Amino acid sequence: MKKLIYIYDAYCPWCYAFTPVVRQLHENLRDTFEFEVISGGMIIDDQLKTIGGISKSEELRENYQRIEQQTGAQFGEAFFNRIRDEVTVMNSEIPARALAVFRETTTDHSSIEFVHQMMNALFLEGGNPNTADFYKGIAARFGLDPVSFANRMETEHFQQKARYDFFLAKQLDATAFPRLYLQTSETYFYLLSKGYSEYEHIVQIIDKITETK
Repeated sequence: MKKLIYIYDAYCPWCYAFTPVVRQLHENLRDTFEFEVISGGMIIDDQLKTIGGISKSEELRENYQRIEQQTGAQFGEAFFNRIRDEVTVMNSEIPARALAVFRETTTDHSSIEFVHQMMNALFLEGGNPNTADFYKGIAARFGLDPVSFANRMETEHFQQKARYDFFLAKQLDATAFPRLYLQTSETYFYLLSKGYSEYEHIVQIIDKITETK
């Protein structure tokens, strides 16, 4: 079966806007394609950033207006308020561990839905991805044990799983996000979207590729 591979980062605002498109693709094409979600590692190691304060909150509000206008995504007032009131460190490895835990958890829900809920909790509801309570709340939405989920995130196994995601993203030359690929064989990967794209545009590209295969 052919596979659609979505490479995203939890801190990427364009990924927040694009994830609903991937959700729609999954809903309509999951009987035809496998789907895989990979954490890209946008902010890790020496790239960690501290964010917070009134000026930063207003800067993000202004910058994200363009995303809202282009995509229809809505960033919540709670998000801008948290940036205004709290100083936090942005670290992509922590939400990447959460995705890794979810992938190894028995559930009827897709990784795409988990990513969607995690980004809503950040960009719409204003949650802090550096806290265990953030992930406990998301786990509860899927009927998972919140404490067990948060504890598993702290194990070396899932730290390594997150790092392996970052390695896979680099192997696919995904250095910015979002990225969406169509894998048609072990060695053939087609770049369907570099940044945000509309659902209809992606489907047209998929149709052209699969017509020739």
